[in-house]
Amino acid sequence: MRCLIVGAGKTGTTALLYAVAQAMGGAPLIHFEERIAGLQPLAPHTATKLLFEHERPDDIAVFGASFERRILLVRDPRDNLVSHLLYTVASHRVQMDDPGWLRTITQLLQRKQKDPASVDLRQFPQLRTPSALLNRVCATNQALATFARAHAGNWFILRYEDMVAGKLDALSAYLGMTVQADARIDPAYQRVARTKGSGDWRHWFTRDDVAHYRPLLEPLMGALGYAGDWTLAEPPLITPEHSWVYFERLVRERRQFFGMPPLALPTPGQPGPETRARISKGDVVNRLVRQFGFKRYLEYNKLDGGKCFSEVVCDSKTLAFIPEHAYLDGATTERLLETVKKVGTGAILTLPQLLERHAGQGFDVILYDPVHVRPEVDLVVRALPALLNPGGILIVHDCNPEDEAITSVKRRPGAWVGETYKAFALLRHYNPGLAFTVDEDFGCGLVWNKGLVLDYPIEADLTYQQFDAQRASYTGLISYHQFLEKTASGNIADLFAAPAAPAPLRFQSAPAPAPRMASQLFWRGPEQDFSEEQALSLPIVLDGNVQVLHFTFPPGVAGIERLRFDPADGILALRLASLELISPKGALMWRWDADAHAGQDWRAVRFCEVEGATLLLTTDSDPQFHPALPASVRARLGAGCSLAVVMTPQPPLVGTLLAALDQVRQGVSNE
Repeated sequence: MRCLIVGAGKTGTTALLYAVAQAMGGAPLIHFEERIAGLQPLAPHTATKLLFEHERPDDIAVFGASFERRILLVRDPRDNLVSHLLYTVASHRVQMDDPGWLRTITQLLQRKQKDPASVDLRQFPQLRTPSALLNRVCATNQALATFARAHAGNWFILRYEDMVAGKLDALSAYLGMTVQADARIDPAYQRVARTKGSGDWRHWFTRDDVAHYRPLLEPLMGALGYAGDWTLAEPPLITPEHSWVYFERLVRERRQFFGMPPLALPTPGQPGPETRARISKGDVVNRLVRQFGFKRYLEYNKLDGGKCFSEVVCDSKTLAFIPEHAYLDGATTERLLETVKKVGTGAILTLPQLLERHAGQGFDVILYDPVHVRPEVDLVVRALPALLNPGGILIVHDCNPEDEAITSVKRRPGAWVGETYKAFALLRHYNPGLAFTVDEDFGCGLVWNKGLVLDYPIEADLTYQQFDAQRASYTGLISYHQFLEKTASGNIADLFAAPAAPAPLRFQSAPAPAPRMASQLFWRGPEQDFSEEQALSLPIVLDGNVQVLHFTFPPGVAGIERLRFDPADGILALRLASLELISPKGALMWRWDADAHAGQDWRAVRFCEVEGATLLLTTDSDPQFHPALPASVRARLGAGCSLAVVMTPQPPLVGTLLAALDQVRQGVSNE
């Protein structure tokens, strides 16, 4: 008898093949995942297994006609997805050759095993959008369902769940022989087995996973005859043997198979930088260096963002920092000052200084991790290719924000990508075949220095809603898996080989920026006058939003006798919430008493009550506040101390109207 077994990968076809062969007796000839084209002619006593996704359905139907018995094996798509998540990576040499990819999956599996609800499936790089794995699982199961409907009368449909539960009476009756579920499998194929059970998805899916995957998988489940029960295990339980230990074994065996050296993967709870559980921009850089033989690396990063530099492995590495004095906030000031102590100020370079210092040095790859403010980002991405060798690659970080909240124009605590995505989308608009984004670490935009158009106008703008609706077109988004495949050949042209350019993208004129003024802090020693040489200036945006300014005394400042704070350089209304002097270690030294402002040394300033709130109104172009500081505070003032100001500047029209009303009130009172 000839028996054909067909099923998708990770649906138990190997176990069924050996169970049927054992039931057939008489040492049948076993064909394991051979292609149809090489299986003619067939021996009269044969058990053959085909993977459904390896052949065309029509070819399987025609080929099946030469068998007396035909079995189609199906599995719950949810379990099938979990099984593919753990196993499929072992099938690809390109993934086995990427330590960052393997470390990330291992750490996520360890976290998932320890606390199943803490890690969503979409956190795994194989399932991050766009996910080739998810698309393949869905497409294969849809095609299986279509095949099962078309050939239901000629094929025996066996559910994987029935097989592992030992419910094989109907199959035995169809074959005319008794099939046992515990058949001995060839040791060469035993690595494919994991839990040998069903319903594992109930432990792996989280509530968020159910919300995300249900619309995708439920139609497939119905087509394959599975009920729509989405009840999760309570509590969920994942064993090490069925998660990270299984994965480690696969990695070890497959790297040996591909002739690669052993790779030490993280152990649970391992401290240090290896505990990150996400592909990083450093992994992207290292992949480019390894695959394309790059020798010279430049990183232009935020002052507190140099961690990536230590991750990069390259023959020659250069680090430069972006000046951030205009972007300081309370959460970063102290950390930035500590960084300056370690690295000095010599590596803090404006764009013109960077271009001048490194002109002609010829870098192979440059990583630019911006402060995310336009048009500065646009100007830098247009200028940095001048420092690249022909054919080199510029990487722009934070090009694919997943949440509108982190795209605010103003810097915010925590995750923040600002408007960098707009600048990269505009560059890609003018260079569609030379720029794309790897969908990891908030989006790593890659730009190939090969005939770039860089003199385009940078005034164009787009909304987050526009971007989100056509995200793939604006970014050229690819998954990390696709990135690995495109770099596998070592030919950089393969990396940038892309389908036809997308339809023209929509941009519009950027809105007019909110008007600005400046605040200043002056200081002087005994018998000195206030001067611009001993002053700090920070911009204030007149948009009605709360702003936090930190005036930090630079190195060398000492012997301060008096301070002077100028809230603005023109007529302006603002809500002044607080003024505080902070020590270099963050301790409070002095706080302004807002309730007693009437007796303080404010000049060219009035305080107005508007709807129950106090507004400060400057009445000419040189308003001033001379705080009366205790001698004990003055004695401690020096480098590293800062004046923290929390204010809400009002739009210019508000200040103008209040000033006019104040003049009217003053005129009435004088009469």
